[in-house]
Amino acid sequence: MPKIKCSDSVRLRGFVKEFGEKYFTADRKILFCKLCEVKVTAEKRFTVQQHCNTAKHKSCVNREFAAESRQRLLFEKSHSSSSILGSAYEFSRDLCKMMVSSNIPLRKVEAASFRKFLEKYTTHSIPTESTLRKNYLASCYEDTINKIRNSVGKNKIWVSIDETSDVDGRFVANVVVGTLKHEQPGEIFLLACEVLERVNNSSIAVVFDNAMNLLWPDKVERENVLLFVSDAAPYMIKAAKALQLLYPKMIHVTCLAHALHVAAEEVHGSYPEVDKLIANGKKIFIKSPLRVQKFREEAPTLPLPTQPTVTRWGTWLDAANYYCTNCSEIEKIFNKFDSKDSSSIKPVHELFSVTMSRNLAYIKANFFGISKSITRLETVGIQLCDAINNVKQTESELSRVQGEVANKVNAKLQCVLERNPGYSTLCKVSDILCGNEAELGRNEQDLSVNDLTLFKYSPVTPCDVERSFSRYKVLLSDNRRSFQFDSCKMHVIIHCNTTEYEG
Repeated sequence: MPKIKCSDSVRLRGFVKEFGEKYFTADRKILFCKLCEVKVTAEKRFTVQQHCNTAKHKSCVNREFAAESRQRLLFEKSHSSSSILGSAYEFSRDLCKMMVSSNIPLRKVEAASFRKFLEKYTTHSIPTESTLRKNYLASCYEDTINKIRNSVGKNKIWVSIDETSDVDGRFVANVVVGTLKHEQPGEIFLLACEVLERVNNSSIAVVFDNAMNLLWPDKVERENVLLFVSDAAPYMIKAAKALQLLYPKMIHVTCLAHALHVAAEEVHGSYPEVDKLIANGKKIFIKSPLRVQKFREEAPTLPLPTQPTVTRWGTWLDAANYYCTNCSEIEKIFNKFDSKDSSSIKPVHELFSVTMSRNLAYIKANFFGISKSITRLETVGIQLCDAINNVKQTESELSRVQGEVANKVNAKLQCVLERNPGYSTLCKVSDILCGNEAELGRNEQDLSVNDLTLFKYSPVTPCDVERSFSRYKVLLSDNRRSFQFDSCKMHVIIHCNTTEYEG
């Protein structure tokens, strides 16, 4: 490193004194403009004068004068270049974090009105989109990961993993972790978001272990992982079996809400005519404001017919309940529509019959409770005892229903629950926490007495991962498709962990 001449330091101090200590500062190597937040070439006096005559510097000087009456000087005088840059760096980082956590695209800083507003009320020079993404996004991401590490610490945790495909055709796996506490529901964090080359047991196991190494970088606390919640896919079950060799206390349970959904799908498949009515009933009003208006005139207090949503379990039963509750009124309205106006009207006219009414009544009387049970299981912060009792109550109700369809539905639910690797263990833990007699098996004896108390608010569904996918897909809107995945990952993790995240 070349030796710094004493004359250079003297010259720089002279420039600071001449052009104002309020605007410039210097160490032994550089002259720094505190208003413009840039290094100034100071080989000769005219280069400093040239900087002072730039439009940017003059604008900063004018803004500084206007702000003096409202706030104190934000930059502390210092001969250390690191302290000079500190306030500007902190502002830019906080700006980046605010925008990402609020899901405001970083390109908005390029809008003239946005920049003028921030410059007017912050007295800071606003960085460009490229500067925020390259210099500050990674820092905000690291801050978020460190926050998760500090919050988790040595606490016992549960882990949930699921995968989805995004609009770019990538297979994306999200890892959500939560702390286990006996006095209240623990905190929930989106820890990792990774692209999978292949969706199989090996890739899921690698994502799981990498996430634990990210959470505990010094030493993975393998005995602190008590619960793994996933869907019932075969590769998830196979991955969990392999991971239980590394995490000896970990119980793997597949989604109990999905088990009830499978039973609901058995009902769905047993009544094709009811399904056809529900499907065509919604189509009648699509792109037809006139028929919507007629419907509202005939039944002003009745909502339009509902359409089941694939990603929202139990909605087919909700739709069947709607038609059963309002059967006569809906039939009266539909009969007023001309079957020549739409291809979906004629099938609806033909479907309403005594048989249809009988089927709707049977479905509502015996199976609508499945939808309510799914909704209760998806509630945030539900206690384990309530969740297990909810499933057992649904089992009991289905076992008492008469009829061939009910037998098929009950058999399907029993089959799914028997294949759930951790359901029986959670039932035993629930019995203990509810004050009932229960004895843990050999596989559960690794859990300490204190570990058992921590299952009081343990989840039984991977709904928190599904909610993180919803935010991920909102992030990848049609006008934000140029995201590199590394940048997208940091955005979604910061966004999910710096808002009121319920999963």
